Amino acid sequence: MEMQHAMAQPFDLGSGTLIPDADIMETGKVDLSVYTSQERFEAEREIFGKVWLNVAETAEIPNAGDWVVREVKVRSASIILVRGKDMQIRAFHNICSHRGMKLVWDSKGRGGKFSCPYHAWMFDSAGDLVNIPDEGCFSHVSKADSGLTPVRCDTWEGMIFINLDSTGTQSLRDFLGPLADRLSNVPFGSYPYTARVGSMIDANWKLAIEAQCEAYHVRALHARTVSKMLSSRDNPFVHPLHVEFLGAHRMNSVPRNPEYEMSPEKLVQAFSFMNAQQMVIADTGAQEKPEETFAGHPDVNPTGSNLWGNDQFILYPHFIFHVSLGGWWLHRFWPIAADKCYWEAVYHFERPQSLRNQFAVQYSLALNRDTLMEDNLALVQQQEVMESGAKKIVQFGEQEVMCKHLAAVSEAAANDVEAAQIAAE
Repeated sequence: MEMQHAMAQPFDLGSGTLIPDADIMETGKVDLSVYTSQERFEAEREIFGKVWLNVAETAEIPNAGDWVVREVKVRSASIILVRGKDMQIRAFHNICSHRGMKLVWDSKGRGGKFSCPYHAWMFDSAGDLVNIPDEGCFSHVSKADSGLTPVRCDTWEGMIFINLDSTGTQSLRDFLGPLADRLSNVPFGSYPYTARVGSMIDANWKLAIEAQCEAYHVRALHARTVSKMLSSRDNPFVHPLHVEFLGAHRMNSVPRNPEYEMSPEKLVQAFSFMNAQQMVIADTGAQEKPEETFAGHPDVNPTGSNLWGNDQFILYPHFIFHVSLGGWWLHRFWPIAADKCYWEAVYHFERPQSLRNQFAVQYSLALNRDTLMEDNLALVQQQEVMESGAKKIVQFGEQEVMCKHLAAVSEAAANDVEAAQIAAE
């Protein structure tokens, strides 16, 4: 299958216009040290402190006073996301103004009040300090000046983003670039039934993202799980149906195998695929109500292909989401160290209407888990031998163009950070 070339575009992460690395885009060759060196990791750590990061969904805190906590360990930051009485979502550093204690230790809750477990200083959903026990001993403390430290926060299509750069001026919309006007009013809310999985991976975060950005490995690594669902006679190496570069971000349409049939010998698998549309890669009943599904949206399946399986959107630096006929799912990859990252995924299904639907959803989640574990186990082996220094470069092919673009954007962003550090010395 012949690959069509997308054109890389300039992008802006808040420091000015950058260009994806031209040599990487042309040759596909990337210095292997970007996956192993501490120097590169430190540059990327700076990037995570300056760009917009997806951390949650608005549906996780639907009511006034609802809150969740998100950890951004690469920045040693813990963030409270809370919906205020005015229904606005705000973000604050999860640290008490008294003596620097971590304010909230649970991962989620409701009520909109935060009492420090150390000395019970109390803050409200607006971040204001509202109570100091034995307040007479703190005559020098100004409540008005001692609220929680705010974090820049905004939303896009039901997704919550934060920016840890308190002096930054770039809006989320500007950061999203060409993607900002895509997927307007996409019916993410039609799939309210969610399941979450996550795992620490002993591998560089970019390796983990790359494993999700190309299907070239499907026939080999996933031969026992999803290979036959995606790899077809006309497209054996699962070349994308469509590719677009969207500034620092990118998308592609992932094909399906139209000839795939579930083996009658695998009764449980066949039953599950008939009853859990989110994982079905063949036609489902979703088209019966196109206005309530992704099938009816003009920005989904842009080529109109009847071989379409799902659209994948990859937002720099760490966020991926897919939309399909019967649901959607997302991944976040959080750097921990040069050779370690945390992966989290959230799967969104239609609400099960029966026990058979519920069983099918659980089975499809297990299949997803098994497929991703194949990726994650391979990543550990990859990172381990990369550390040897035996190879100096990795080489991406045209069917790995999404990985190539990620590498070209990452190279430009890291070089920009390093240039700024040199200029400041």
